[in-house]
Amino acid sequence: MRVSLQWLSDYVDLVVDAEELADRLTNAGTSVESVERVTGGWDGCVVGRVLEVFPHPRADRLSVCRVDVGGEVKEIVCGAPNVRAGMLSPVALPGARIADGKLVGEAEIRGVRSWGMLLSEKELGISDDAEGVMVLEEGMEPGTDLHLALGLEDTVLILEITPNRPDCLSMLGIAREVAALTGQALRRPRIQVYEEGPPAEEEVRVEILDEEKCSRYVARLIDEVKVGPSPWWMRKRLRAAGIRPISNVVDVTNYVMLEMGQPLHAFDYHLLKEGHIIVRRAEPGDRLVTLDGVKRDLHPEDLLICDPGGPVALAGVMGGELSEVSSRTSKVLLESAHFEPSGIMRTSRRHDLSSEASYRFERGVDPDGCLPAADRAAGLIAELAGGKVRPGAVDVRARSVAPRRLELRVERAGRLIGITLNKEEASRILESLELKVVGISEDRLRVEVPTFRPDLEREIDLVEELARIYGYQRIPATLPRTSHNVGFLTREQRLRREIARVMAGCGLHEAITVSFVPGWWLEVLDPERRHLPPQPLRLRNPLSEEASMLRPSLLPGLLEAVRFNLNRRLVDVHLFEMGRVFLPLEGRKLPQEPLRLGAVLTGRWLPKPWDGEAQDCDFYTMKGILEVLMRTLHVEDWELESGEGPPFLHPMRRGTVMLEGKEAGYMGTLHPRVAENLDIPGAEVMEVEVAALVEAAKDLPPFKEIPRFPSVQVDLALVVDEEVPAAEVERVIRSAGGDLLREVRLFDLYRGAQIGKGEKSLAYSLVFYSLERTLREDEVREIVEGVVGALAAELGARLR
Repeated sequence: MRVSLQWLSDYVDLVVDAEELADRLTNAGTSVESVERVTGGWDGCVVGRVLEVFPHPRADRLSVCRVDVGGEVKEIVCGAPNVRAGMLSPVALPGARIADGKLVGEAEIRGVRSWGMLLSEKELGISDDAEGVMVLEEGMEPGTDLHLALGLEDTVLILEITPNRPDCLSMLGIAREVAALTGQALRRPRIQVYEEGPPAEEEVRVEILDEEKCSRYVARLIDEVKVGPSPWWMRKRLRAAGIRPISNVVDVTNYVMLEMGQPLHAFDYHLLKEGHIIVRRAEPGDRLVTLDGVKRDLHPEDLLICDPGGPVALAGVMGGELSEVSSRTSKVLLESAHFEPSGIMRTSRRHDLSSEASYRFERGVDPDGCLPAADRAAGLIAELAGGKVRPGAVDVRARSVAPRRLELRVERAGRLIGITLNKEEASRILESLELKVVGISEDRLRVEVPTFRPDLEREIDLVEELARIYGYQRIPATLPRTSHNVGFLTREQRLRREIARVMAGCGLHEAITVSFVPGWWLEVLDPERRHLPPQPLRLRNPLSEEASMLRPSLLPGLLEAVRFNLNRRLVDVHLFEMGRVFLPLEGRKLPQEPLRLGAVLTGRWLPKPWDGEAQDCDFYTMKGILEVLMRTLHVEDWELESGEGPPFLHPMRRGTVMLEGKEAGYMGTLHPRVAENLDIPGAEVMEVEVAALVEAAKDLPPFKEIPRFPSVQVDLALVVDEEVPAAEVERVIRSAGGDLLREVRLFDLYRGAQIGKGEKSLAYSLVFYSLERTLREDEVREIVEGVVGALAAELGARLR
């Protein structure tokens, strides 16, 4: 919003300069984006009075004017059609500079010497009007400097008004803020309406059919109006506010809107059928040509101003072309209404049509401001357009909005702000904002909140008003009182950080991928939806098709990161991510959002050393990372179980991560089909539930007593069928080995001619010891024989 300080000074005395005022407003929550100095873009121009006008002797379209420029008379050749004797007009004398930078000198035009030029508004940079010379108002002295005569020296504050402060979208609202911040009195504009003729209600009828969207409609009738240009003072103020002057009637509606914050609209009464205003929603077939010349098909939710013949305005947004005020208008129906904000906002967005009126209605205008604004505008139209205001306003209320009453605990307010505050000071600040204190008790103020402040709903809102007017910069800086408790991380937070530390320590880089993924990922990974949700969560209004779905797995984001790097020839990619996935729950609106740990490996795991070969990432690389993680978290009851797994993993190189007997994730090699579709050479992937890891983790490793007696190591080479997993062999060994078997380690795998087809040889190292004595050889031999027997019985294993 643009605020002219010249205009603002009508309502409050400005006792500080523009920069100080900008600082105070910004500190109080009304941000001043910039301070703009407004001056005329010319130099050396004065007021002149045209004394005589006679035709140019050698040019039909030129006139020769004798102009009084203050103590001397100059002859000036002019081609403007509106020049006439007796008028006041701006004059550029020789040596003057006009708005486009051109220097004016004396010149001979068709044999007649011209001592300067009479200026149009365009040549002064005031507007685009170049149809004739600018006509100045009477009362100005010839020879007066044009800057002084027009009063163009001004300062304009460019404000950013937050959506919750619609009261600041007016000169009066800003003046109220300035008065409170500087301790000055607020002067409201004088509203004078001289009424004459028959009552307005005899010729105007207002009917509100949609009471939800329109709570009040005020209509005033002004007769015998003469539409013409507005006086200079009004045009100057409108331009300073960024609004183009049109005519006296239309300019008054814009002026009062800027002054009081209440949008108004003027209809040509003779273009309204029966003087009957109907406020309703659009009906099928309704169309309207708005003032911008666009024919609009109306939506059933659009609120309209209609007469018995159909729509005449898009309520709260823009008027209609068929009922607009023109030079032929002699009778005006003035609208001042209150519309429901969200409805106006949707209509404005729906038609891609924004206006100064809709901007204010969307944020909420004062329902009690309708009648004062209508009276103010009616009085100005009568004054500036020679109209006669019909007695009485037609004021139809669908519902009333009562002022809100709040209680303020003064001592608590001071404590929250951090100052010592008494009732008198609190009352003074509140009443400077026109918040009426209607009752005072021992430590409480009862405050009546006017309807122009819809943002004040609770006691804490009043506390904020006290703080910002008192001045945030005046509040002393103090350390907050605490209970001296030192902050700490929860067990889950500590373990999450430990998981990330382990993954980074293993050589992986942490990735943070977006939660939105394209839908085609599901078709690539799991076309039959055997693992991923059959109905993932899709966005209603995605920014693009590439971000249309909430991820049900971390895998799409990690694999997309792999593709991104491979396309830039970075082939060794080792990433992990800890993030949430989104799983729909039947019968519930909100999804389940478990936290998962995901990882992906591709390319080389170890580069080629000088004395060896490079090591590529494979299934066992990822398994080793998982083992390090489990060992660091002191997870004892876990295993990687082979068998069925996600369809996007290789059927022979995949496993299910089991924690304490429950499925907690998966790990394996990406299926060749998926790798081919993604155009990547292959990858090892893992995804595990973080909650399951946290639950299975032990804060301390289990205590193991250091043995004092020697151990016995026995190596066994076992031949088993190819389908028998090594984990199952180890389980049988540990079960049959008893308490004296302390360690089991697989150290060799063999497939070849020395054993049968479809078989493999697994070599294990078994360590036995007792914490109480030295074991005997025959005792260990007996245990080993029992292990071999159990392996043969359960798995069909034999010694190699």
